Amino acid sequence: MKVAIIHYHLEPGGVTRVIENTLEAFASSDYAIETVVLTGRKYTGDRIQEYRVVEGLDYATSNQAVDPRLLLERIKDAARSSLGSPPDLWHFHNHSLGKNPSLTKATAKLAQDGERILLHPHDFAEDGRPSNFKALEKVYQNAYPAGSKISYAALNNRDRLFLEKLLCETNSKVHLLANPIQENEPSIIRQGIKTSIPANLILYPVRAVRRKNLGELALLSAAHPDKFFANSLGPTNPAFLPQFERWKTFASHHSLPLTYGIGNQVDCSFPELVASAEAIISTSVAEGFGLGFLEPWVFGKSLCGRNLPEITGDFAQQGVLLDNLYNRIELNLDLIEDSKTLHTRIEDCLINFFHDYGEELPEGAVQEGFDSIVRDNLVDFGRLDEKLQEELISAVLSSPQVKESIRKQSSIECLANIIVEENAKAVQNNFSMHAYGKKLFEIYQSLLSAPEEKSRFANGRKLLKKFLSPARINLLRA
Repeated sequence: MKVAIIHYHLEPGGVTRVIENTLEAFASSDYAIETVVLTGRKYTGDRIQEYRVVEGLDYATSNQAVDPRLLLERIKDAARSSLGSPPDLWHFHNHSLGKNPSLTKATAKLAQDGERILLHPHDFAEDGRPSNFKALEKVYQNAYPAGSKISYAALNNRDRLFLEKLLCETNSKVHLLANPIQENEPSIIRQGIKTSIPANLILYPVRAVRRKNLGELALLSAAHPDKFFANSLGPTNPAFLPQFERWKTFASHHSLPLTYGIGNQVDCSFPELVASAEAIISTSVAEGFGLGFLEPWVFGKSLCGRNLPEITGDFAQQGVLLDNLYNRIELNLDLIEDSKTLHTRIEDCLINFFHDYGEELPEGAVQEGFDSIVRDNLVDFGRLDEKLQEELISAVLSSPQVKESIRKQSSIECLANIIVEENAKAVQNNFSMHAYGKKLFEIYQSLLSAPEEKSRFANGRKLLKKFLSPARINLLRA
């Protein structure tokens, strides 16, 4: 079996790691499979041996993108050159994300040509990414090819259900394919760690992007003066740099036990930083797969922080105990000086959001959005934008009672070793690279045996309506 795996780039990050782990899983098996990775940028890592850089495959706006026919010709040539013959199957990562509309169109052309294709979305343009969605405007009608020779791989059950709804009138199969986790030796004991790292560190091992909800770290640090909180890295996207610097200034001004971008300030490796932490935390409000809910356990660390039930529900079914995570951090709405401001911001956000997606705002949408954020006059901190978060934190700092409430809700603590060990076993048993490689190879085989059928295109608006729900609104994603 010959397979061409395609992604815009192989920069360090989630999709690249999945591809690296895929190839490693195949290499350690006896599967009769030959692969090549096609990408738009030179690979700087050392885990992928066979790859080809294809000009025009990298991120590109509609104006920058090459002609889809030319891109497809280059993709086919690169695959044939590496594999010695055309691939039996094409495996695309994030083809419909809106990062390069020419790739979306080229994928559609491959489907129309009768090729066997696995489409593997890690993120969706329909999920809080209106600028990405706009980039697909001219090709959106062809964004979701379908037929017996075209399958989809979903990272979680939420995405699986959404895709099944999209493809319910077609013969495309949707497979649940959770990302693999590399095995790691637990690092519970602090050994040789630099003294510049606080002994009571609660580490958020993420790069600063808006959906990671960095303001909640400030809130938690205000309520836990006996702990020291930090995220690991600053942003690479310059658009978020002003907000990141604003949080740094805010934390410094209020003398919070908190550092943003600690990885850029201490002289140690990332594994050392993780090993030095008392516990790992997540305050993210949106994830594709949710790697951060699984990796801490195999590092021998407790995880605390915000839960994302539509993502973590899959993990709980596999025996990963996450009961200590909170679904909401609730504060009295009256702590906001002008509570009417929130209703106005939700209304403005929804109007703009639906407009950006070319959809009419449903009747009652603003109240539905408000009611999802505010319950019994209690507002969920993580659903607010940075300005309102700052206002609430300032109010919290002067109230011992509110601080105590936050401590009770958040449960920032280390779990018993037995829980950490049992969760690590559950992760390794259910999300191992071996299990992933086996499942993916079976998906490939099912595609190769699929009957001939002319492809068609599903109506992506059905998928958009699943994501574009007023009850899902979060002002950090507006």
